[in-house]
Amino acid sequence: MATPVLQFKRGAFSNLPALKAGEPGFTTDKFDLYVGLDNVLANNKFVGSHRYWTRETASLGSGVNLVESTSGTDFITLASPASLSGITTYTFPATPTNGAFLKTNGSGTLEWSTQIDNPTFNNANLTGITTIGDTNLDVNASAVDFAGIVTFSNTTQSTDKDTGAVVVEGGVGIEKNLSVGGATTITGNLFVGGTSEFIGVVTFRGGTINLGDADTDDINVAGEFVSNLIPNVDNTFDIGQGTDPKRWRHANFAGVGTFATGAVADAIQIGISGASEIDTSSGNLTLDSAAGTVIVDDQLSVTGVSTFTGVADFNGGATIDNIQIGISDNNEIDTSTGNLTLDSAGGTVIVDDQLSVTGVSTFTGAIDANGGATIDNIQIGVSGDNEIDTSTGNLTLDSNGGTVTVDDNLNVTSGNTLSQADLTQFDVLVAGAAGAVNDSGGNLTFNSNVLTVVNTIDVTTVEVTNVKAKDGTTSITITDGNGNVGIASDLTVSGKLTVLGSQTEVNTETLLVEDSLIEVGLINSGGSLVPPTADANIDVGLILHYFDTAARKAAVYWDDSVTRVAIASQVSESSSVLTAAAYAALEIGALWVNDCAGQSQVISCTGSERFLENITIDAGSF
Repeated sequence: MATPVLQFKRGAFSNLPALKAGEPGFTTDKFDLYVGLDNVLANNKFVGSHRYWTRETASLGSGVNLVESTSGTDFITLASPASLSGITTYTFPATPTNGAFLKTNGSGTLEWSTQIDNPTFNNANLTGITTIGDTNLDVNASAVDFAGIVTFSNTTQSTDKDTGAVVVEGGVGIEKNLSVGGATTITGNLFVGGTSEFIGVVTFRGGTINLGDADTDDINVAGEFVSNLIPNVDNTFDIGQGTDPKRWRHANFAGVGTFATGAVADAIQIGISGASEIDTSSGNLTLDSAAGTVIVDDQLSVTGVSTFTGVADFNGGATIDNIQIGISDNNEIDTSTGNLTLDSAGGTVIVDDQLSVTGVSTFTGAIDANGGATIDNIQIGVSGDNEIDTSTGNLTLDSNGGTVTVDDNLNVTSGNTLSQADLTQFDVLVAGAAGAVNDSGGNLTFNSNVLTVVNTIDVTTVEVTNVKAKDGTTSITITDGNGNVGIASDLTVSGKLTVLGSQTEVNTETLLVEDSLIEVGLINSGGSLVPPTADANIDVGLILHYFDTAARKAAVYWDDSVTRVAIASQVSESSSVLTAAAYAALEIGALWVNDCAGQSQVISCTGSERFLENITIDAGSF
């Protein structure tokens, strides 16, 4: 069972009221707890406060807070260490001693003292010249240990090994980093007279790094480069020297060598006959003689005649302004000395622009217009303008059983015979209409017992008095004058049933509804029921009629005026607005509430005992 929440009376300390005897009060700004004595403010008893102590954690011990009197927010904490071997007691001296400090004797007894034995300096600041020897003249100790940061504020510059703010006569062992000058901006100088050996990673940051000061100095790189070699200025520095000469011997490149101004000079030169030209008079220039692929990434311009002994393969396509084979005139194809064959291997020839054929074209095979063809005039055996002359042959449309679509009028001048199979499907049959099925009297007669219409039959008016079953039983009657419809037997509606009117009466003893949800309060919009789009200021619900000394109405409804569900034992109704004269009692076995706190049970019962759950009992604020 969820435990109810019981809250004390609470508020700011300045608003603390006089508490009744035993009444608790908590100050939310000072965290003080008070208990009332006799309903007198001055007699409220202070029980405790979080301000005066600090609770222990996993890494810190608890402490006592000594709170200031000025604002009561700052304090001094006397805390226990995180771990103790047992209970320890510290005993303070009875009276203070001027200029002394507290010193323990090891058993917990504290005393005032001015003597330091074997000190350890942590973050010491020594402002003058400090000499530390075995006898330690300035500090009364046999040994000194600087455990923290030591700062020497003397600014004496060092000019040799015996001058400066700190002079060390013996060797110096440094386990950590050594910085000369600032931590981020190095301003000091480092002079090393002998041989220096760096073991590990050495980083020189910023400025210029000089290796040697003359060309007589040797630089020996025994390791390997693990980075790029990039000059700081483009097209300025050389590798090797061509005047002495001092040149590099071999250059090995595993990848591509890129030369911005050419490989040798400005171009590739084989037998130079002119500037930047390739002269093959004394030898051939062979590209990819091993049957590989030569890629020209830019445009290839050939001024003279190019001869392709083998096959010219344009995988990506070729754009050619003029195709000339046996030239007899400008931009013409002369096949008098040979044929022009397009796609002799059975592929597809695509003409992306118009193909204009002036003379007669002969198609020996079939013409396949997969995407359709638009032809102004079809002429077969021309006998007149735009006519089809079938005197020497037939015109067959869709002999394979497909569909022939005539988008415009089809005029048949002479007699044509249409079989019954030709008249099986019409989208709309309209009798006596121009351009449709029409006879001289405006009648359309079907010589058949049964008329089957596959798609649509369009009739302006159907006049009927009775609709009967096939055996002659009257099922539906339509009354002249008012058009009332009567159903003589059961009515089964498989689809939706829409009733438009101001009132619907169901005079039955038992109403059976299969639907699990019943919706009320919808509005009529164009013959369809839709949710309301504006507040109609009406109530929506269920009215229950009963008798109690008189006919009365009870209701379970949505009260629009207060925007909540109401349960009333007596209501009156006017224009779909209910007015409750008395509200009804509610009898339940348990109570669940689903609100801002989520869904939870607030009243439950076990055995003969009721429980109040998930409830906060608020004593209020002050």
